[in-house]
Amino acid sequence: MRGVWVLFAVGVAQVLLFAGMAQAVGASFFDDFLTFDESRWTKTEHDLGRSHLNPANVEVVDGNARFKIPGRTLQGAEIRSDELYHHGVYSSRMKLPHAPSSITGFFLYRPPDHEREIDIEVFNDSSRRVLFTTYSGGRQTHTVTKQLPFDPTAGYHTYAFRYDAGLARFVVDGNVMQTWKTGVPKGSMYLYTNLWFPTWLDGKKPLVDSYLHVDWTRYSG
Repeated sequence: MRGVWVLFAVGVAQVLLFAGMAQAVGASFFDDFLTFDESRWTKTEHDLGRSHLNPANVEVVDGNARFKIPGRTLQGAEIRSDELYHHGVYSSRMKLPHAPSSITGFFLYRPPDHEREIDIEVFNDSSRRVLFTTYSGGRQTHTVTKQLPFDPTAGYHTYAFRYDAGLARFVVDGNVMQTWKTGVPKGSMYLYTNLWFPTWLDGKKPLVDSYLHVDWTRYSG
């Protein structure tokens, strides 16, 4: 009988542990980048595509998070949330740089590659192109290129997506641009914003410093 009670107690402890782990995701937030909140974000450093993402290229200036491509380089910049986030609405108000052959990403991701990811990727030029993409279970499940009704380098606009069980919905300035109800990843992920040069574009170095300005980022769970 003692053995039965021991097994029961261990089982209860495991259930409580896993329940706690399942709930260990970040709460809703609004960050207007008056300062760089090191309890929320990490400036990452690694190579991505043609770029080296350099923490020195991220700073807060005049109430914006500012991501820099130094002139005559293919460097980039990235921040990653310190906490994991789950279902909800993710949105960011941004003005993109004019740096053709680079892109701005606002997305959820958790390694390994292709296992869990929901992407907004905007071309940093006047072509008005935006990519919406999902990955799940080790493969790309969806990708589509859409045309924005504005030049993303000319002003601030709000880019958002909703992530729920079996739902990925992409919204720009309040207008739904894409919805998928299959091939949606599961589980919690980290939230990223980045600026970089992918290998599938030309890799044209800007002549002068170019900046992505992020006015604010919000998560509503």
